Amino acid sequence: MPIARPIAGLALLALLGVPGCASPPSSGGSAMPDIEWPSKDGGTTTELPPSVNTVRIVFETDDGSYKCCVAVEPDRSSGSARTGLAVLTDLPIGDATVIVAGFQTDNVPAVHGGEDNRECSTSLPPTEHRGCVEGLDASPAFESPPQDVTIIGGVQTDLPEVPTHALPFVLAGFIPQPNDDAEAPVQFDLKVVDALTTIRPDSVGIDVTFNVPSDEPPLFRAITKNVPIQLFPCDDDSDNPDDECTPTGSLDVAGVHVLGKAPELPEGPVEARIVAENFGSPPRGLDFRYMFNVLATPTATATATPESTVTTAEISNTTLGAGSALEGGAPSPPAGRGWMDGPAAPAATARRPPHSAAIPTPTATPGEAP
Repeated sequence: MPIARPIAGLALLALLGVPGCASPPSSGGSAMPDIEWPSKDGGTTTELPPSVNTVRIVFETDDGSYKCCVAVEPDRSSGSARTGLAVLTDLPIGDATVIVAGFQTDNVPAVHGGEDNRECSTSLPPTEHRGCVEGLDASPAFESPPQDVTIIGGVQTDLPEVPTHALPFVLAGFIPQPNDDAEAPVQFDLKVVDALTTIRPDSVGIDVTFNVPSDEPPLFRAITKNVPIQLFPCDDDSDNPDDECTPTGSLDVAGVHVLGKAPELPEGPVEARIVAENFGSPPRGLDFRYMFNVLATPTATATATPESTVTTAEISNTTLGAGSALEGGAPSPPAGRGWMDGPAAPAATARRPPHSAAIPTPTATPGEAP
């Protein structure tokens, strides 16, 4: 079992309030120390973790009247060897909070929707910042708790030290992708990893939620089912390329490769939910949700087929070639890896927060059976 290490780091940026009658101060701000990220040896480092490709900064006033979000290059979120610092400008005066997160992806998901998803104004050149994408599904590798700040008009506020924590996250390229049209039986192929420790096998779970017709209002009800899964360890520090989580071990992460075959699903929208915990002290959790669409399955007869539950044993007894795109059939172990013991319905299920799927409700058909 990996040794639990303290998870703490520093992220810094500067904030500039809207001036009153006074002229705004010149851009650039005061000198800032280097950003420090938590490292695997339990300390911190000024070198960017390979798993952080983009930093998201979310600003919100305490009264909720103003919210903004911006994505910047990691070395622009603090003082660094590179010249220049991300200074958020034109912020409303008063008390507020800031949250900093690091993502593997080039773009980052928005925290708020609609008119609240405005891009924060910044001193950076236009090519070095961008807005947060509403509807994008991605999970952060690092994130800070909300940090309290007070914005004063015309005065630059240097955010003090901000602790960041490594979080379990889903590597980009998982299957099925958000908003994909997936053929039945739906196959899951994804990797859940952590940048500092690794993933607790008994905490990993996938479930799917969908709507079915009901005889009583509101005419449809949500049903959630567990997806039986297999887990295979991966580690970018491995000497065996087949055991690495990422090509050539480029992200320096460790975790599990998860394969699974969903139970029978109806045609239409489905919400997938992936949960996991790392070996941090304290453990940090993942609760990642996204939507995909199940395509209609051609039937040779009008006779209904009783629903069957796929077990982990049934999955492990079906063979596909290594590196398969998981088309039809059930998944097989990746080359070079041993199966990790883990329940089909993981123990972590009992610790999950109440489900709150936002699944589009289809139009009811009169007389249709539940």
